[in-house]
Amino acid sequence: MTLLQHHILAFSLTAITALGLGLFVLLAEPKRRLNQVFCLFSLAVAWWAGIEALVFGAPNQQVANAWSYVEWPGVILIAPTFLHMVQLAIGNEERTRRVVLRTAYASSCIFILAHLFTGLVTASPRPVGYVPFANKVTALGSLMAAQFTAVASFGLWDLWRIFHQVVGQRRSQLKYLFWSSSIGYLAGSPNWFFSFGFHVPIIQPFGIYCMPLYTLLIAYAVFQHRLFEIKVVVRKSLVYSLLVTNLTVGYFGLVYGVEWLFRATLGYHSVWLSLAAFALMALVFQPLKVGIQRIVDQLFFRAPHEELARRMERLEQEVRQVDKLKAVSTLAAGMAHEIKNPLTSLKTFATYLPEKGNDPAFQQKFQQVVTQEVDKIDHIVRRLLEFAKPAPPQFEPATVSQLLNETLEFLSSEALRRRIEITRTYDNTDTIQADPQQLRQVFLNLFLNSLEAMNGSGGTLSVTTARRDSNITVTIHDTGKGISKEHLNHVFDPFFTTKSNGTGLGLSIVQSIVTEHRGTIAFHSQPTRGTTCTLTFPLSLT
Repeated sequence: MTLLQHHILAFSLTAITALGLGLFVLLAEPKRRLNQVFCLFSLAVAWWAGIEALVFGAPNQQVANAWSYVEWPGVILIAPTFLHMVQLAIGNEERTRRVVLRTAYASSCIFILAHLFTGLVTASPRPVGYVPFANKVTALGSLMAAQFTAVASFGLWDLWRIFHQVVGQRRSQLKYLFWSSSIGYLAGSPNWFFSFGFHVPIIQPFGIYCMPLYTLLIAYAVFQHRLFEIKVVVRKSLVYSLLVTNLTVGYFGLVYGVEWLFRATLGYHSVWLSLAAFALMALVFQPLKVGIQRIVDQLFFRAPHEELARRMERLEQEVRQVDKLKAVSTLAAGMAHEIKNPLTSLKTFATYLPEKGNDPAFQQKFQQVVTQEVDKIDHIVRRLLEFAKPAPPQFEPATVSQLLNETLEFLSSEALRRRIEITRTYDNTDTIQADPQQLRQVFLNLFLNSLEAMNGSGGTLSVTTARRDSNITVTIHDTGKGISKEHLNHVFDPFFTTKSNGTGLGLSIVQSIVTEHRGTIAFHSQPTRGTTCTLTFPLSLT
């Protein structure tokens, strides 16, 4: 196989894997914006790589010209869709970045229109090195290449900057997204050399051979680190499907190779030898398939497929319930203070009932107060029971500031006992689609951590909400002892705790709930200077 054929094969493999990965991520959750944009980015990569293979392998100049004309719109769209995907992945929609994204899309559209209707961006493919037909850019095309490089580099830099600021599973997700994108970018960049008429014998072939590593790293992040929040059972199915498909392709390729060897050696075609080869491969294929399934189970998931799915489901339910019950004990202390006031009112009226029972004004006041106070107690008790009862998320319109206030009220007596001042600054437009009970659990866990961090020393707990475009940001800051840099990287790890009586499950569950709400959570902390937790939730889940 010649170097050109190797090059075409690498392009084809990149196109197939990018297309398959993009469609898989989209079908896993088609309504999620990030999945949609990632699919568009993958389609642009597949468009470029697939048609580039056709250009390189074109039989004549006319065919090469036609495929080159079709290819360039896909190439131009790679950079803006990549930047769009990065901004959605990191949840960062600041005004500056929004302007950069819109500028990237606008300039890309201009280059596409100029290519389609003026022909001033590209020229006819021509021979470069071992490639008989390589795309060529004009002076305007050089500007397009510079725009492509600037937009893609900005996306990589933004991704690098953000993944160093977050911790836990989200850090792992962004890390693999950064490294896979960097490898894809660096591997594909040498292809621009062909467009400018340069032939670099070592860099160009080596770069394109690294392109498939991009999709392999993305796939690994999906399987191992729940990139794009794809569940374990789904990704296991994909692993097995890919393995079986690859083994099947290898099976037929091996059969063909054996038959070709027989023909080349013996000089004739034998149906019996072909049947014998098929039978031999059938015997080898089944144990090989079972063996690879076992290897994948142990390497990626440490357990058989079905047992792992059941185990993870049971563990998640148990962890959520244990953490809720642990929080209920603290919550009950605050509720006791809330229930005490209505009971005092009821006791006062009951004391005067024998004396003023016949007084119409007293009867009216008694009926009004008793009804209100009993309803208040009933509401408090029902909320306590709902909090302790496990349930799947039920999304409905919820006002974030109201949920924060309700949770803080339950902890007011605890904050007073610890000499902690609570400050609140709320945005007036902070209604989102969420499960109120689960968000109360999130806020309660975070508030309890802040109160414990300031235990015995007093301090200030600041709670702020702010609307930023299509998101609501909740900032919780305490002036406690802070978290060391070493521990900050593990706060979301299950069973990681620095408390003698802690379970290490609270923040892990908090992260899971925030993720189910399509949100993000990040911690910034300095020892002795306090901790800031930032949560971001989309206004709408669609």
